[in-house]
Amino acid sequence: MHPVLLLDDVLRQIFDFCPTACLPAAARSCRSWADPALDGVWKNMGSLVPLLNLIPGLICVDGVYAVRSGDSPDLEVFNSYAFRIKHITQRHDTRIHPQLLSLLCAPGNPMLNRLTSTRLSSTHAHCAPAALSLSPNLRQLDLDFGFKNRGRDGSGDYVENLLRVASGLEHVRLRGLADQTLDNAISHMTNLRSLTLRTGTFLTAETLVAISTFPRLVKLDIEAAHLDVDALHEAWSSSAVRFQAIKNLHIRAQATLIELFLKTIPLASLHTLRIEATTPSGSSPVCWSRIFDLIGTNGSQTLHDLTIEQHLDDIDLDTIPTTSSGTHTQQIESVIQNNRITFDIIRRLAGLHHLRILTINTTYIPNLCDQDIEALVTWWPHLEHLDLGSLHSSECHPSLGSPRATLGCLRAFASSMPQLHTLFLPLDLGVVPSLPPVIGSSGLSRATFSSSAPPPDPTALACYLSALFPRLIEVEGTDHDGAEWSKVQQAIRSL
Repeated sequence: MHPVLLLDDVLRQIFDFCPTACLPAAARSCRSWADPALDGVWKNMGSLVPLLNLIPGLICVDGVYAVRSGDSPDLEVFNSYAFRIKHITQRHDTRIHPQLLSLLCAPGNPMLNRLTSTRLSSTHAHCAPAALSLSPNLRQLDLDFGFKNRGRDGSGDYVENLLRVASGLEHVRLRGLADQTLDNAISHMTNLRSLTLRTGTFLTAETLVAISTFPRLVKLDIEAAHLDVDALHEAWSSSAVRFQAIKNLHIRAQATLIELFLKTIPLASLHTLRIEATTPSGSSPVCWSRIFDLIGTNGSQTLHDLTIEQHLDDIDLDTIPTTSSGTHTQQIESVIQNNRITFDIIRRLAGLHHLRILTINTTYIPNLCDQDIEALVTWWPHLEHLDLGSLHSSECHPSLGSPRATLGCLRAFASSMPQLHTLFLPLDLGVVPSLPPVIGSSGLSRATFSSSAPPPDPTALACYLSALFPRLIEVEGTDHDGAEWSKVQQAIRSL
């Protein structure tokens, strides 16, 4: 055997690329390989049952694991394998008897001291993954409570105990109907680098204020549509430095709260920003111009990835009443225009020179013309992904007409955005232009063009797209025109 295959660090890197099913054979083949291979086998656990089965005399009664009464099992083998586990993903509610649990958690027992991440759906004190995952080396905690109201489940107590043990916790994700007692625990996670709270109305203004002062928080993903911005603004009024390290923000909230965030975050900080604007019934339309002004100011030097989302409740445009100030059609246009991001609003992002990804996914999509597109492509020469939406069912209302941009605008993408590889764009496919002259190399490989009508000539369209985008390998349209777009796709592949 070559001496390099006896080096522990080298072996571990090699075994990282091996299927887990092959590692037991590697562990049996050579004494020097045993520990690195077994570490690979036990590193990621989807269930702790295989580990519990290493306890002599283990029994399972009514789904609860225990040892026979009076037994004092030898835990040497159990501990030797428990020490190898670094990641736990709980897929089953594995319960453990309090008597056995006290043996496993006795002082001096190393247990899962190398555990660095755990994903749990139960924090019950007798749930094996939760009870055994109080590791001082834990860095990542993922709790998924589901969306069934289970009442108080002890998750607040579990997290408070965890914080006392795992002082180095850096990444926390909570999803589902969380226990309100967790609120206080989250406020004290001051060492966090990333925090995700997809917990409905769980988050309070006081907790959000505390989170805003975490000095190392780089990534924040929160659901805050329920929060009263006036109450938050009052709590926010102190002079504390907020979000001093934030680089990645994903927020679902009302526009006023989004504006407060964007005003608070330090300039030249954000790298990734995703906004989901909510519009409760009876509230005013989102003032996109103010939000886009703040984004343009705060992100001009650093923002690489921007996503704007707004999904309104379905509106039956036929039921909009006619007022004395205008016709039914004018009323429909007013509703749509008040909720649409226009070209003049998008223009406020022109200063984001480092932008690589832009997605605008709204119920009423931007309806740009060819001249708008030709101006837009000059702002972000390094853009790699552009998504300006696709036609929703509400856009197919006869009063709205077709998209204004035509196939002719694609020349601008081919000539001005050489790094663009993904494009989603609503288009009027009525006329396929003549084949363009050679424009240059374009990296576009995937495109989706939604339209209110199918492509008129799949072969001609395929030739036009291939001439503009020689690397294009996948092209799609709206679902109801799937057959025609399949013909375009086949024609492109045959060219």
